[in-house]
Amino acid sequence: MLVLYAGGSASGKSEAAEAAAVRAAKEAGSPLIYLATMERGGREAEARIEKHRAQRAEKGFVTIERARAVHELSLPADAAVLLEDLGNLVGNELFSPEAAVRSEEDILRALNESLLSLEAKCGQLILVGALLSEEPRYTDPDTERYVRIFSALQNALAARAEAVYLAELGTLRCLKRKEDV
Repeated sequence: MLVLYAGGSASGKSEAAEAAAVRAAKEAGSPLIYLATMERGGREAEARIEKHRAQRAEKGFVTIERARAVHELSLPADAAVLLEDLGNLVGNELFSPEAAVRSEEDILRALNESLLSLEAKCGQLILVGALLSEEPRYTDPDTERYVRIFSALQNALAARAEAVYLAELGTLRCLKRKEDV
């Protein structure tokens, strides 16, 4: 099962997604996994990683750090997996050395296939996304490319997700929910 939480910075999306993952694991009696996609590097990144670890320390998550190729992970088939976050995953793939010779379509396809594979390996996959403007207002071509790929991926994931939630100003709104979710 696939669930997507999206929202702007500091909107409450991560907290809502964490709470949903904890509930799902508890209800199913399954392992609870936090899949961290942020690449380590620099003091700011390390401080942010430690802050996030402290925030979820008492929630029972097993943390796996994986910046790319999430499909290669071995996971318990019944695990509730929280992937934080799609933006990092897209950026890691897009700005990898291999990406320089790959088209946007190839990068998007690889990311989508990787997430499909990850979803098939666990009981529930909860994704944390973002809100980005798709209007071509960025002056940097790399940023425009990132926004196009991220938006296309998140839209495709939302289309196939069983539930989609939008967090705004600390309020969570359900945009889509299948009956049995």
